Amino acid sequence: MAKHWLILLLACSFSSVFAQQQEPYMLVADSLWGKEIFRFPLPFAPKLADNGFEDARFPKNWSNQTSPHYWSYVFAWYLTLNEEPSEKMLELYIKRYFDGLMNAVNKDKELTLTETTVLFIKQSGDSPEYVGKIKVYNAFHTKMMMTLNVLAELHYCEAKNKTVLLFRFSPSNFNSEIWEDLKKIKVREDFCTF
Repeated sequence: MAKHWLILLLACSFSSVFAQQQEPYMLVADSLWGKEIFRFPLPFAPKLADNGFEDARFPKNWSNQTSPHYWSYVFAWYLTLNEEPSEKMLELYIKRYFDGLMNAVNKDKELTLTETTVLFIKQSGDSPEYVGKIKVYNAFHTKMMMTLNVLAELHYCEAKNKTVLLFRFSPSNFNSEIWEDLKKIKVREDFCTF
């Protein structure tokens, strides 16, 4: 009997040590969109943040260069920040993210990639929304520079001192149909309960 308990105890210990805690999905999106959760710090961008997680959503044809969904996707970061995000902070975070990501994906380690440039402009009014452009090297597909249009919005949870930064990206112009799909992806209303 003691042998069975020892086996059970070892099995439980082993599973608890190696089980990964799954962060909650904080975005509401069509079930056909792919989804991934990444914990901070991100291996390819460790200076970005040291706590929190990313919830990323992307359409089925994200990597198909002939699709209207090409390189169109959404992600949200759930972070503890010491200050209210500004245009400059968003620009720095997105630059670090894409420079790190593209350098990690780039297989030609002899090649020095062109650095990402980012511009955000706060929308008028009281809402914390930003519009921007990103020029980034596409290490995934074309191995050339590309321009992404981006919409960003901030959601703050005062009770937990947490911020959700929501980003929507696409190389398509803002009046393209894909933006209607991107704008349907929202932060969960109960994000402050995480």
